[in-house]
Amino acid sequence: MKELNRNHIIIFIVLLLIISSTVLLFALYNKDHIRNAVWINGRNMESVDFNQLSKNGVQNIFLNSNAVDLYGEKKVAKWVKEANEHGIKVHIWVKCFYNRKWINPIDSKTKDFNYPFFKKKVAEIEWYTHIPGISGIHLDYVRYPGDAYKYGYSDDITPSKAITKFVEMASKPVKDKDLTLSIAVMPEKEDKRNYGQDIKAISYYVDVIVPMIYMGNYKAGPKWVNETTDYFKSNAGFANLCIGIQTYESDSNLTPIPKDKLRQICQGALDSGADGVALFSYGLIDWFNLKTLI
Repeated sequence: MKELNRNHIIIFIVLLLIISSTVLLFALYNKDHIRNAVWINGRNMESVDFNQLSKNGVQNIFLNSNAVDLYGEKKVAKWVKEANEHGIKVHIWVKCFYNRKWINPIDSKTKDFNYPFFKKKVAEIEWYTHIPGISGIHLDYVRYPGDAYKYGYSDDITPSKAITKFVEMASKPVKDKDLTLSIAVMPEKEDKRNYGQDIKAISYYVDVIVPMIYMGNYKAGPKWVNETTDYFKSNAGFANLCIGIQTYESDSNLTPIPKDKLRQICQGALDSGADGVALFSYGLIDWFNLKTLI
């Protein structure tokens, strides 16, 4: 009888593990996606033409959180409601380790993760999740400026593990509100070494990874966009992939890319495996109908 009870317990534990694993895999493989989006700086909030966005098939907006500083939560909530009425979802775009100056995710004095800053920023993110009507949080500057390889004090305290730990912490209040979590990442194969962005590790905690494949800034062509999209598609792990497309020639030349060429670049990213495209940025776009992308 004791042997029988022991077998029952073992069977129960095995079944529990199978169920837990199935639930986890279902959650990882059924994450939210973003078919298209446009980044909008908070200072441009009041000049946004929702009719124009709706007409051109825009489904999501990444609204810089400085809109809250400039206009206040109530006005932003009213604006979000208007966007929703036009069939457009709004995600609050949050800059994390850079806002006029860089913050090191590792405290070089304690040689540990910068938990005081992590907790402060996560509290800010949680506050944004309570803005009525928003659909998600979009994380930006979750990285080093390019010198991550200079830091790291042990196998456990490394730049990439610090970044991943922050993303894990930031994901909790977002998922508690059942919102979409996306993250902008650098478009380079050396992301982990230079920026501390371990794409595969991050993919466990976010719904959408958005590589900023800005053709003009890298002095590259559409072929580079396609090749880089293919690279990130194979490394995005459990997250969906939405490619950030620069809509103007470069940061030194703000001339908008002609709409036919812009459409071709976007379609190329989708053909290379992307789940969606995000346009950077509002005010520098020669519009075409995003619904024509397939």
